[in-house]
Amino acid sequence: MRVILAETAGFCYGVERAVRLAEQTAREKGGCVMLGSIIHNDKVVGQLEALGARQVQSVEDVHPGDTVLLRAHGERAEVIRALEAKGVGVIDAACPHVLRIHRLVEQAEKRGRTPLIIGEAHHPEVVAAASRSTRSVVAENPEELSRWLDGDAARRDLGLSVVAQTTCIRSVWEECVKILKKQCTNAEIFDTICDATQKRQSEAANIAGQVDVMVVVGDRKSANTKHLTEICSVHCSRVYQVEGAEGVQTDFLNGCSVAGLTAGASTPAGII
Repeated sequence: MRVILAETAGFCYGVERAVRLAEQTAREKGGCVMLGSIIHNDKVVGQLEALGARQVQSVEDVHPGDTVLLRAHGERAEVIRALEAKGVGVIDAACPHVLRIHRLVEQAEKRGRTPLIIGEAHHPEVVAAASRSTRSVVAENPEELSRWLDGDAARRDLGLSVVAQTTCIRSVWEECVKILKKQCTNAEIFDTICDATQKRQSEAANIAGQVDVMVVVGDRKSANTKHLTEICSVHCSRVYQVEGAEGVQTDFLNGCSVAGLTAGASTPAGII
């Protein structure tokens, strides 16, 4: 069987940076604390824990003297304030693209504008970004955006500052932008989908259109992996998302001569 491997599969810059910071901090400090999953890959988190990077789920689990690593997706503003109040060391491993969204939301808050985030409301990245303003609004797709605008005619005249989750599907973002440009009178639009995400999505779609079966590798919690699976499913009738080689079943390949393989941005090369 011929296999087409996506050139962009695997760690993006932000994830690689976060993992490197965790490894370096664990070694230099003789251990550290990861607040939540530093990236959405349980296997990588397990490897970091073996180096001495202890994972905790809340500020209450952080001890005096700890060095705390903030995850690649960014952290809520109130959590950072709570850590600062504890007097612990904090190393921010948030992706620079995520931090740009934080700055845009903060600027909107200062200017009295309403930040509108196109993304998944419960995803850590979106939750963290929304926490930078008391007025933040989140819409996951064009349908949700339309329902929000229809809920109050005055919303079409609001000063909106619009950003996207870094891993947002490009077509979802573009449909939302069309709605905003057509219906809203005072919307500032910032395309914050990261370049790595866009390249991965475009390449995955291209490969999926050439193969009999497509395999997408990544943690079940990874939003960008889920989006790659959704995109591939538009172009290929047989798409499987797995977390590792153990998830690949032989019957996936029945009757196939060409397979495509891609992976989410938090999937290490060893798993691919």
